[in-house]
Amino acid sequence: MQAYQPENNTSPDPIRRILLGAFLLSAVVTLLLAFCSRKSPGQPTPAIVDNGAESTNQTSNQAQPTLDDTRLLQTNANRPGYKDLNLDQTIYFLLTGLDKREWEGDTGPGLTDTIIVAFLDVREEKAGMISIPRDTWAEVPEFGPYKINQAYSLGEAYGYPGGGPGLLMDTAGNLLGIDIDYYVQVDFEAFVVLVDAVDGVLVDVPQEILVWPNAEMEGDMKRIMPGKQVLPGNLALGYVRTRDTDEGDFGRTKRQQQVLVGLQKKVFSYDILPVVIPRLPAIYRDLSSNVETNLSLSQIISLGWAVRDINPQSLHTRIIKEPVVEAGINERDQYVLFPDIEQIRNIWHDMQEISATPIPEPTYEVTLEEYILQENASIAILNGTSSPGLAGETADFLITNGVNITEVGNSDKFKDQTYIYDYTGNPYTIQSILSVMNYSQNRLFHRSDPDTAADIVIILGADWILDNPMTGSD
Repeated sequence: MQAYQPENNTSPDPIRRILLGAFLLSAVVTLLLAFCSRKSPGQPTPAIVDNGAESTNQTSNQAQPTLDDTRLLQTNANRPGYKDLNLDQTIYFLLTGLDKREWEGDTGPGLTDTIIVAFLDVREEKAGMISIPRDTWAEVPEFGPYKINQAYSLGEAYGYPGGGPGLLMDTAGNLLGIDIDYYVQVDFEAFVVLVDAVDGVLVDVPQEILVWPNAEMEGDMKRIMPGKQVLPGNLALGYVRTRDTDEGDFGRTKRQQQVLVGLQKKVFSYDILPVVIPRLPAIYRDLSSNVETNLSLSQIISLGWAVRDINPQSLHTRIIKEPVVEAGINERDQYVLFPDIEQIRNIWHDMQEISATPIPEPTYEVTLEEYILQENASIAILNGTSSPGLAGETADFLITNGVNITEVGNSDKFKDQTYIYDYTGNPYTIQSILSVMNYSQNRLFHRSDPDTAADIVIILGADWILDNPMTGSD
């Protein structure tokens, strides 16, 4: 294999911010979910898996998921247990994605398609993550060499201490030469729930790709054409799961990172709470059985606070790929990636040793107008009233007040109320429109529709005729 050369440059800014955003978002979302999980008076206290030294004898069918300050979100007694959080030392996390549908029938436990190891060094204000390809040929403790994505199913099937997560933590830790402290396991159904909770994710598809339009991978495949578009949860899942491209699993890893970036931008592009809060009961119901971790709520909150001031330029991401792995066929006639363990550990070591590049102080404050120019949103205004010419008149009014209208037309339906639809996440443009039209956030809806040409659509209703800030209105 070729020798590994340390990289001096870090990944693009949005990629470097993924881990920070993930920690902060997990703290916020977990707090909200915990609030929704509080029992009402008169309800029985649910069975739980405690975080203490003594494990329970509950089965996965008996254990009920919960999120409170000291308990763990786990549905199986055979899981890595509670561990004290020490922010004075480097902390290691295993982040995995799997599909529980593969467990249905007699096929046994499923495989882990996404395997990421992350580190956090609060003292040095550094963090990062490395993606491990699923076909990496690794030494699985007590079982010998296997593809690394098989470690989870082996741990589940044979009762390894800590089950599937425990064995995968030990396997990935051995590969990198570390002891992994915590795991966060997300089922693909949870991924769909999260994407749909923010009304889809915007991605720039580099080339035509075929994906399954449903989580069960049944029916006709969906053809996604190149270009920017908003993908709902099921298509976003298909986009990050498919391996049927020229780059195979490496391409899938790139798409996973691309969707994470898009999801992060969507989440932080506007005040997400008004959109998510009404959906929390359904989100909690869907996530509670599809997310596992041995981090308690209080620990997640502590992590959120600990990383809030970390310099984004001290966050680093890597993908294990050629030349530090070499594709080949093993003695079992399986396609695998043979790793150069020494070189992989060099990558991991270098990620943790790279010093942060200071962020230069801004030379001037960015104005709202400059943010709006950066968003460069296309805006359509449609007349949903019986007043002819109202859309054109309103467009002139908005343009005069700094809102760039790109399309004027008629709605296919009459509307009593005026509504604004944001399809791609344009918080600063939306802020300007609401201000000029003298509307609050209750007129705003976030939608996903790949067939919509405009980024923002304003549909004028009859209320706009009677009450608007345009000159000469009553």
